[in-house]
Amino acid sequence: MDECKRAKHRALYLLERCDRTEQELRTKLSRSYEPEIVEEAIRYVKQYGYIDDKRYALNYLKSRGQIKSRRQVEQELLYKKGISRDILEEASQETEAQDEGLLIRRWMEKKHFSPETATLEEQRRLYLFLMRRGFRSEDILREFKREDMES
Repeated sequence: MDECKRAKHRALYLLERCDRTEQELRTKLSRSYEPEIVEEAIRYVKQYGYIDDKRYALNYLKSRGQIKSRRQVEQELLYKKGISRDILEEASQETEAQDEGLLIRRWMEKKHFSPETATLEEQRRLYLFLMRRGFRSEDILREFKREDMES
């Protein structure tokens, strides 16, 4: 079997396991094959619709958007998954914006956090945790105050 055919089979095998972005597939294939063979394998799977970065971005935004901030999900798509800004913008317009306040409240509930009974250290710890998840400071503080008012 020639190298090009083997690369195509490898690409299909990798995509059979899980959906991947074009960049992820290119990276995996380039470990074993020359650049022109990799490009031929990418063209091959693209022509059959087995790889579609926009579809991948839409699915990723919907699934990861349930637990992470929109900003963090978008950063992952751009920098970890290799999705272009144009494709990300298209996918973002097609998906519903998540209620970040709701996601913050879910995290607060999951962490058994109550702003009115939490110490300053506990508030600081959860605040930093949520910031690392990509939530904006004003959203976090708004939810902390909201929980205080509701109690």
